[in-house]
Amino acid sequence: MHPPDAHLAEPLLEKLLREASWLLSHAEALGDNGCSEEADAELGRAASCEEQAASLLDAAGREREAVIHRVSAAACREQLGEYARAVTLLRAALSTPLPEEYQRIVAQQLARCLAAVQGEQSLVAPGVREPAITAR
Repeated sequence: MHPPDAHLAEPLLEKLLREASWLLSHAEALGDNGCSEEADAELGRAASCEEQAASLLDAAGREREAVIHRVSAAACREQLGEYARAVTLLRAALSTPLPEEYQRIVAQQLARCLAAVQGEQSLVAPGVREPAITAR
């Protein structure tokens, strides 16, 4: 059952979903035309819309629908190289019971993003050691 005020969020939810869809299509078209910087900006906006939609769906008790939008946002973040943010979204998605096949796909996406985060860490400061913590 939906919370009593869930109907108030529906227009905003529909707007976010329409906008996310348009932004994703626009990002793809821009990318196809070699405008990668603009495409990335649209992809970031689409990810934000998807994240907001997921939050509204969670608030309305529609967790399984929220997962789909969280995974979509994570895919955008992964494309943008924002792996740590994608990891957070994917872990949240996996906290909801999912059909086995979909859970496997999301877990593979999470593994890819985790590997990318680890790869980023090794590139940040190769050869630099963590400072020793000393008691004062």
